[in-house]
This record gives sequence, C-alpha cells and structure tokens, in this order.
Amino acid sequence: MFTEQWKGWVTISLGVFVAVVLPMLAFMIVMYLAMFVAMLDQPHSRGAPAQMPLATMLFLYLGIFGLIIVLMPLAAFLIGGAYKAAFKQLRGGRVEFRDLFSARDCYWRLLGATLLHTLLVFIGAMLCVIPGFIVAGLLFFTLPLIVDRNLGVFDAMRASRDVVQRNLLMFTLFAVVVQFLVSAGAYACYVGLLVTWPLMFTITVVAYRDCFGVEGARSFQQAAPPSNRDYGAPPLHSAPIPEPQAIACPNCQTSVPAAARFCPNCGTSFSA
Repeated sequence: MFTEQWKGWVTISLGVFVAVVLPMLAFMIVMYLAMFVAMLDQPHSRGAPAQMPLATMLFLYLGIFGLIIVLMPLAAFLIGGAYKAAFKQLRGGRVEFRDLFSARDCYWRLLGATLLHTLLVFIGAMLCVIPGFIVAGLLFFTLPLIVDRNLGVFDAMRASRDVVQRNLLMFTLFAVVVQFLVSAGAYACYVGLLVTWPLMFTITVVAYRDCFGVEGARSFQQAAPPSNRDYGAPPLHSAPIPEPQAIACPNCQTSVPAAARFCPNCGTSFSA
C-alpha cells in the first residue's frame, strides 16, 4: 500500500511531522540546553560531576508532560485522518493530504479512545511491563473500528478484544513488531518517520480487513507472472475471474472474508 501511493503518504507524514514531532523536538532541545546551563551555574568541587537542581529538573519534566497533554488532542485527530486515508486506499481511492483532516465526524471518540488506551497501557507497563504489551495487543483494532464502523469507544474496545483474545500471543507480538517498525524511522534523525509512520496505518488496515472484513477492499498481493509453458492460459485482455466474497472456515464452518488468514470465531489458521 505504501509503495503504491508513497507520495500521498509522505505528504501526510510531513504534515504530522510539522504539527506534532517538530514542537516536541524543539522543546526537548530547549530542555537539554536549559539543563546544561543550570548545571554549569551550579558550584561544584573540582573533579566532582556537576548536578542539576532538583527544582529545575522537576520543572522541565512537568513541561514535557504538559506538552504531551497539549499535543495529544491534535495527534488523535491526525491519526484518525490517517486511518481514513488508509481505508480510502484499501477501497480503491487515492491518498491525499486533505485526508489528514477528515476524521471530524468521530474526533471525540478517537480522543477518548486514545486517552483511555494510553492510560491502560501505562498501568499495564507499571505491572512488570509485559501486561502493557498485552493491553496494546488487545486494543490494537480500537481506532480502526471507530473510524470504519463508527463504533463508540467501549464498543470498539470490546470488539477488538473479542477478536484478539482468540490468538492473543500472535496479536501481542504483531502489535510490538508494528510499533518497532514505526519507531525505527526515529533513529534516522527522525526523517525516517516520513516513511515508517504510514506503515502503522497500512499494516493495521490490511490486518483489520483480514479479521473483520471490509466491503470493497482490495488485495495488494502480486499475482504470479504466467509461465512460458502455460500455453493454455487465457489472453491478458480477458476478463478476470471474480474472487469469492466469503469462504467457510474448515473447522467451525463460520463464514469469513475471502482474504482472511484465520477464522475470527475459532482462531483456526488457513489460506484463503
């Protein structure tokens, strides 16, 4: 999805970078400069390392916390727009910069879900870290469900939990890997986020399509080129054979989307 419309995704990432990332970077630079100056002004004995006053450190970290609180409502709005763009492309549309501002219809639910998700992950992380990853996995589809199905905060969390808990370990690992890929761009002087940040949305909506189904969704898998020995193959201009819209799970016979990779009812893995 990203390589197909990379220009649109890079412009969306650039908008988020300017609105959210740059203010945080600027504040952190100012913070570290203030810390450095405060340490230089402190009297210290020869050979002993300089120490920053506790009041200065507390003030700076409170400033970081305040900046996050200020930027989170904006970030939730832009993240919702990015999901709108991803679903738009999944259904055959074109990603545009204005899509970044298209989540006005579900903004307050997105903000509530973001705040609650952050709080629950933080509480889980305080309990020996691992519960935080589990919570992130359980609530992985909360925001896409709000954007695509117009669900409320708790309904979206419940729907995400009901699907994820059937294969909790793999979904938890999946959520961790996605976050790792997204954050990897920060190690390239943050410029790499222009490329890695969209992956959070393209990867998530494809996984969402496989688990919940999306009407009119495309498949981005490359078809194998025809073999030179396949003389009986139809000509390239012939009409494509339509794909089935749904298939039956071989274990519980539940009807699942044709592109699914496992059954959302019993968790059985299979090839669609």
